[in-house]
Amino acid sequence: MDVSNCAWAPGWKAEDLRRFLSEVESVVGARFGEYELDAAEGTITVPELDCVLGLSNLAQTCRSMDPEEWRLVAYSHITRLDDFAPAALAELVSDYGRVKDDLRVRVVSQSHVAHLDPVTDPLPLGLFSCLSVDLDGAAMPVDRSYFDKWGVDHDEVMALATANSLRADKLEVTESDELSGRFSILAGDSLFASAHLLDLAARLPEVGPRGAVVTVPTAREVFVCAIDPPDNFENDSAAMLAVSYTRFLVGPNSVSQNALWWRPGEPLEGFARLDHGSFELVAPPELREYLGIALAKSAERSRAEGIDI
Repeated sequence: MDVSNCAWAPGWKAEDLRRFLSEVESVVGARFGEYELDAAEGTITVPELDCVLGLSNLAQTCRSMDPEEWRLVAYSHITRLDDFAPAALAELVSDYGRVKDDLRVRVVSQSHVAHLDPVTDPLPLGLFSCLSVDLDGAAMPVDRSYFDKWGVDHDEVMALATANSLRADKLEVTESDELSGRFSILAGDSLFASAHLLDLAARLPEVGPRGAVVTVPTAREVFVCAIDPPDNFENDSAAMLAVSYTRFLVGPNSVSQNALWWRPGEPLEGFARLDHGSFELVAPPELREYLGIALAKSAERSRAEGIDI
């Protein structure tokens, strides 16, 4: 089994990942019989349930535990599926009137939607806002085949689901000074907390018109570093990106390492990519120019203030 390039399981040694997958296969095989593992994508297809199971969150949970506990954790994770009978779920999602109050939006990466055809809106740097159903804390993407039968406008449904998410999950805002940087962490309790990325103005009224650099390392957190005042932005943003990257690696429910540029009333844009193993600044020219001028002025001021006579 080739597990040398599994983006869904960051930080794993190959031999440990093989053992983890073996434990998962043992549990799924004993519980459901027929299955198909895609190690490269981190999914297991179970024909009996007519569904595809993603393994990234389970892998992150097990990575921090003793390998002797992996089988029990996998068993506990897999048996949750007993609560989600395929026929009952299909009946629920087929009826827009029944399901609309449970509709949510969550920010996900390409790996979450690669084997599905869910209702999504694209966001920069490989992210999507994904229409989902809240199943008592679990999240089920809404397949386009169900949505097409609802006869409801796409934007209307996404707006409703976003409003449901914002209302259901009130975020706690904390100020962090990790790694000597200052930035904000907006944390919620559910897998849909990331929906607040789509309406940050309500949570960050003090952020100026140039906005902030934001990350979504996990489904339950949004990191924010205001651009103004720019004097400390270089240090603060570097600290935030480092902490965010660590959160992404540790998980669980990881979303993305990348950073976006958010401004009130404007579409999200890319700021930096970190998903290729290095840092790549992709900010628009206008932001680069502003930060370059601001940082240059700050450097000149520091040199002048540092003169000893």
